[in-house]
Parts: sequence; structure tokens; C-alpha cells
Amino acid sequence: MAENVVTFVLDHLAQLAAREANLLYGVEDRVQSLQYELQMIKELLNSTKRKKGMEHTVLNQIRDVALLAEDVIDTFVAKVAIYNRRTVLGRMLHGFGQARLLHDVAQKIDKLKTTLNEIRDNKEKYDAFGETTNQSAAEEEEEKDRLQSLHKLRRDVEEEHVVGFVQDSEDVVKRLQEGGSNRKVVSIVGMGGLGKTTLARKVYNSDQVKNHFDCHAWVYISNLCRVKELLLGLLQHLMPKSEQQRRGNKKGKKSVEDVNSPSEEELKKQVRNCLERKMYLVVIDDLWKTQDWDEVQDAFPNNNRGSRILITSRLKAVALHAGDDVPHYLQFLSEEESWELFCRKVFKGENCPSDLETLGKQMVQSCRGLPLSIIVLAGMLAKKEKSDREWSKVVDFEIPVTPLLQKWVAEGFIQDIGNRDPDDVAEDYLYELIDRSLVQVARMKSNGGLARCQIHDLLRDLCISESKEDKVFEICTDNNILIPIKPRRLSIQSNMGHYISSSNNDHSCIRSLFFFGSEYNVGGREWKWLLDDFKLVRVLDFGPNRCKNIPYNLGNFNHLRYLKINSRNVNFVPDSILNLWNLQTIELGTYRFESPISFPAQIWKLKHLRHLNTSRPIKLRGRCSESDEKMWNLQTISGLMLNTQTTFLIKKGTFLNVKRMRLYAEIFGYEGELHNLLQNLQQLKHLNTLMIDNVFNLLTSEVIFPPSITELSLSKIRCITNEGMNGLRNHSNIKILKLLGDDCHVSSIDLNCVVGCFSQLEVLEMKYLSLGKCKLGNGAMQRLKM
Repeated sequence: MAENVVTFVLDHLAQLAAREANLLYGVEDRVQSLQYELQMIKELLNSTKRKKGMEHTVLNQIRDVALLAEDVIDTFVAKVAIYNRRTVLGRMLHGFGQARLLHDVAQKIDKLKTTLNEIRDNKEKYDAFGETTNQSAAEEEEEKDRLQSLHKLRRDVEEEHVVGFVQDSEDVVKRLQEGGSNRKVVSIVGMGGLGKTTLARKVYNSDQVKNHFDCHAWVYISNLCRVKELLLGLLQHLMPKSEQQRRGNKKGKKSVEDVNSPSEEELKKQVRNCLERKMYLVVIDDLWKTQDWDEVQDAFPNNNRGSRILITSRLKAVALHAGDDVPHYLQFLSEEESWELFCRKVFKGENCPSDLETLGKQMVQSCRGLPLSIIVLAGMLAKKEKSDREWSKVVDFEIPVTPLLQKWVAEGFIQDIGNRDPDDVAEDYLYELIDRSLVQVARMKSNGGLARCQIHDLLRDLCISESKEDKVFEICTDNNILIPIKPRRLSIQSNMGHYISSSNNDHSCIRSLFFFGSEYNVGGREWKWLLDDFKLVRVLDFGPNRCKNIPYNLGNFNHLRYLKINSRNVNFVPDSILNLWNLQTIELGTYRFESPISFPAQIWKLKHLRHLNTSRPIKLRGRCSESDEKMWNLQTISGLMLNTQTTFLIKKGTFLNVKRMRLYAEIFGYEGELHNLLQNLQQLKHLNTLMIDNVFNLLTSEVIFPPSITELSLSKIRCITNEGMNGLRNHSNIKILKLLGDDCHVSSIDLNCVVGCFSQLEVLEMKYLSLGKCKLGNGAMQRLKM
């Protein structure tokens, strides 16, 4: 954790120096020297990690100093930004305060550097390896015991069920017995809690396998692999008891553990000698890393006797690295198997009451066939009153993927990789978590992308526990609202008003603030509390709370990068939003209606803005800049009102890299402007999704849409003529086409698709339209998914 924090802070300081060097004026040299000290600490952490480890107290000290460094610099930058926005007279009046600010931050940075120097130069602390420090050895042994206990708990839970393993067991046994005389690796792959260990044990203990192989050995490896311990564990299985006693100088059952003098190579040789002349089966349970396999594999001789190594792993890449055979992918339980397992745990063999069956099956379905999740759910419900009221309190939450990735980018979690877009890198991170079976896909988009994901209860509990220990994240509910905390990220799962009146927490270090409580109307009092207490916040998500307005001094959130507000009452965004130079994402409103939101026309000066999404039309006030400023980072615009200003901005190339655009056409007098706009859209080479509301009679003539578009959505269509269909048919790249009529004015259309048209179309959605004649030529819509 300490290394991650240091890396994160170093990246943050580097970005500040590159993007906002003027805000560090007067302390540039000290910031650079602080970066140097942090870099030295990072290298020290890397070197000690390659050895045995470092004391937790030292790691925590390094983490705290790095976080304090971030706080000092961010606080200074926020104060300088406010000072720079003053008038000339204001700066003169506050000149003494500015000098004192420079002096204070210089002193704080020097103190931080001294602390880092003391940590780095204190050799005793960094000699705290297992061989030289009893405390470190004790901590290491404690961690080992904890991991073994967790593994035992997981194994015990897994072994409680054998539902659905009959075919899996037969398949794995067959793989072990077949395949010739060469040594072969057979692997079982699946997410945690799916039953990999259970299946492996069932196979390992089966009479077929016991009778087939001359000797058997089982070792558990885990994420913290220690090769020497693994080899000693193998020798425990393979070495005759008499030999263990002789080597251990007659020390009883501790003999193998006490053989600590041989090197890893000598131990590998002993393992090879035990296996050389035998047809052996070795099970390596819970293999996480390819390098761990590389370090141990030469202990297993290829003796041409049909020996096998059975590996369980969560990671497909690890299994493919260890062996050439395709892994056995452990499948989720079917609905019937899931229900059987659930009822066995909750009702102990009795039938589920009819009044709970529908709700019970709904909750079991949300576990998506994961045995461990079903058992945890069942264990929780078994302790509750068996009533609809109690069971309804157990819910499953789906996480929207797009805002999740945007928050990762805003937090600074995503590292720069060449010229790659940060959103794409964030999506790669998510796919890696899915590939590692840590996150599950809940829903897909119609274009094949990820819409929603989930994590299971056990992993969520683990994340919360680790986050609290490392002071990363805290959840505040009505039950713990009075407990003092000082986190960097806070999730308030309580009524906002109740939290403000009850909590005395220190919010000065908070970077992310989320609300998940009941609805609450946010007014001036609440905004004042936020602006006073959360000066360093980067991510602000109001959740279900409704804002009456946005305050004029919103721009005092100098570090804000992500802002999400749900409200149908906000009609005006103040000019001070232009002071939020770090702002990347704006999400306003969940209510869809026609009343516009007024934004300053200079909003396009926010160079880091990536996503501007509103549920209502955006109306720009004031004149747009005549300069050739470009918003190179802008990816999404959702809600821009179609008018001459919009056409002007697109024509002069303000947002050339936009990928997704939603436009609102005014009800009257827009037809000519819309055709003009669509012509100018041709220069948006990266635009792949276009949505236009209030189309009305646009499709009564042929319209040319940008060729880059793969997803097109047109709503409130009043009429589509054959000429209008021609315009759509000529766009061969469209994969998703949504034609939505007016629910108050259902129109009739004829669908005439000539030979080969819509060759790439996969999804066709038509709503509030009455389909008259439908004619499809040969090869038309050949990829359409039914």
C-alpha cells in the first residue's frame, strides 16, 4: 500500500508541475526536491520488497508522510488559485498574506523532506527483515496464519456443497488419466468461491485417481508464494515418516519445518528425487502468478511415466502459461442447482415456504450461480426471521460502468500510457479485474460494451476492511455517525441533513465524497458546509439528493474533477464554474424534460473537460469565443441545444475528438439549421454515436450523416419518407439504429431495404412508430441480431 501511495503522490505532483506550474510559483525548487525524496523512498520500497519485507509501522509511516505531502501541496495550490482570482487591488491588500503562505508551505515541505530523510537514512528500520528482527518475523508469521485461516474458511465453505460437480469431476479425472507418458499440467480456472478447491479435492480423493498414480501431494500456494515453504510442504507429503524423523534429528512432527538449512535448489533436488521413479500427481492449489510457477516447475521431473500436475487458479493467463492444454473452466451453478444449495443451507432440508419462494429465487438469481455467494447469502438469511419483510432488506446493487471509469480517471488512479485515452486505459483495468474473476459483468450495452458490473459481498467486505485499515475509504451510516474519522474518501449512507447536524468529523483531507442516503433537498446551508469543509475534494457525487441551485462560488472547489448533481430545479450554472480548471466530468440531472439549463458560453475554456452530460438541453449564454481554441480532451457532449452557436462551435472545430454527442433540436424553426449542422459534423472524424431529439420531419428528405457513426438514435420522428430512408440506407457503417416516434403522435412508416443495405446493422429499435409495409432485399440487415 505504501508504495502505491508514494507512486500516486509522485504522479499527482508531476501533473501539477506540468499543467499548473504558475500555481507553484515561489516553491518550485522545494516541490522538485520533495519529489526527489519521494522517488528515493519509492526505490527503497522496491528494493526491500524484493528481499523479505518491511515492518508495518515503517510502511504506515511512509504512507502517512506521502499523504501529508499531497495535502500540503494541494492546500497551497487551492489558496494560490483563490488569491490569483482577486483583482489587482485585492492582491495588493492581501500581499502580506501571500508572502506568509509561501513561507508556511516552504517550512512544511522542508519538514516533510527532513522526515523522509530520517526514514531513508535510518538503517535500523530498513534492516527490519525477517532474519534480523523478531517483530518483523512475528508479523510475517501472523500474516501467514491469517492467510491460512482465510483459506481454511473458504475451503470449509466450499466443501459444504457438492452440487453440480459430477460432470466436472469426470472431465478432470479423464484429463488426468489420458494424454500419454509425458508430464502434463491440467488446470481448473474460475473465480474465487466457485469451487475450484472443492473440485480438485474431490478429484484428488477419488478412488480412480488414487489407484492410477503411485504417489500424491497437495500444496496450497496463495498470492504470497514462498517457494521454500512450498517445497517443504511437498516433502511432508512425499518423504516417508522415518526419513522425516531422521532428517529432523528425531524432533517429531516438526522435523520437516526444521529443515531450514538447505537452499531452494537443494530442496528442489530432494523433491525431484522423491518423484523421479514414480507416476505422481501434485496439486498446486490457488496459483496466482506465472513467476511462481516458473520458480517451482523444475522440481517436477518429466520422467515419461504419465505424471500430472493439477493447478487451480483464478487467472486464465496463469493456467495457459503453466500448461499447453486448455484449462477446465469451472461453470456457475444452474438455477436449479443454485436453488437446491440455497434451500439446503437456509431450510436444512425442508421446503421453502411458498410466500418466500419468489423473493428467494430472485435473490439466488442475483448470485449468478456462484456457490460461495449463495452460501454467504443463505447464511445471512438463515439467521433472520423467515418473513418477506426481513428478506426484502437484502439487496444486490449493480454498478454503472461509465461513471465508475470516469471517477477512476478523476481520482488519478489511471496511469498515462503513451497517447492512449485515459477512459480506454480505465476500461482495460476493469476488463483485467473481470478476467481475474474479481468483478462480474451484470449487463451489456447493445453495442457490446459493458453497461453494469457487480462485485460479490465477500469481496466488497474485504475491500471495505482493507480500505479502513489503510485509511483509504470510510462508510458512514446512522450506526457509526458519532465515531470520529479522518478518511480521504467518504461514502455517507445516511440522510445528508442528519449527517451535517450530528457529525464532527475532520473533512479537510477528503478527495472523494459520495452520498447514498435518502433523498434530501440541498440548499444554501448544505452548500456552505461543503465549500467550507471539503476544500480538496476531487469527486463529488450527490447521489439521490436534489439541489435547489448551484452557488455562485462553486469555483472555490479548485481541485474538483468530477461533479454529479441530480435535480430538476437547477436551471442556471454560474460563471464561477470556469474557475474549475481541473474539471473533467459534469453530470447534471436524471430528469428528462425540455426546460433548458443555462451554461456560460465560455465553458469550452475548461481544457481538461472530458464529459459534459445533462438530461436537459444546454443553452449557452453570452458570446462564444472567436479564437481557435480546441477542446482536445472532450469525449462526450450530451444535451447541447441545436442553434447557430452550436453550429458555429462545430464548424470552427472546437471539439474535434468528441466521440458521443446528443443534440436537442428546438421545436420550431430548426430544420435549416439542422441540415447545416449535419454538414459540419462531417469533420468530426471520431464521432461514433449521434443522438438527436425532436427530429420531427427531418427524415422527409435525404440526410447525410457522418460516415464514422456506428450508432444513430433519432427521437420524436413524425414522418419518414422513402427519400429519408435513402439517407439512412447509404450509411453502411451503422451497427445500431434507433428510430423513436412521438408517443403523442404515432406515425406510420414503410421500411424498404434494398439489396445489401444496412450490411453492418446489428440492432434495430423502433418505438412509437406504426410499421406499414416492410420489404427486405437479399443480404439486407444480414447481421441483425434477433
